[in-house]
Amino acid sequence: MELKFRIEVIRLIEAHFALNRQYKWVKDEMIEFQQSIEIEHKSTDNILDVVVRFYSDSEKQPFRFSVAWEGAFVFEKMPAKELMERIAHINCAAIIFPYIRESIADLTRRSSIVPLNLQPINFVALYEEKQKPASQSATRKTVKKNKIKNDL
Repeated sequence: MELKFRIEVIRLIEAHFALNRQYKWVKDEMIEFQQSIEIEHKSTDNILDVVVRFYSDSEKQPFRFSVAWEGAFVFEKMPAKELMERIAHINCAAIIFPYIRESIADLTRRSSIVPLNLQPINFVALYEEKQKPASQSATRKTVKKNKIKNDL
């Protein structure tokens, strides 16, 4: 069964960035960032609203950030609830993620530091891990660490 949908809107709904002024930069040192992603969705009529939040808030990093983007996807015919969740967490989140990546790279670049370029995310694997029993999987997903090299 082919599901047809179109993107009605993709928009930035939240962006926070803060430099950690106490952080001691070391030239040519690789800095690891522990990041998390959250995906929420709701549907009304033939519209699926998906919000993807990506953040890193450790005090041991040179900066903290939080970015949230929302997408509204209009379907010709709404799929079943189980399929809708899969579409929201895989297809829609993958469509929104490049906007998150660009926002974070731009925020870091504007702070006169090397842009943080997020690595691709396998949204299929992320969704499948979420489907494991609650005792094995958290509601928030911690994404593998990203590294940037300080060239200051």
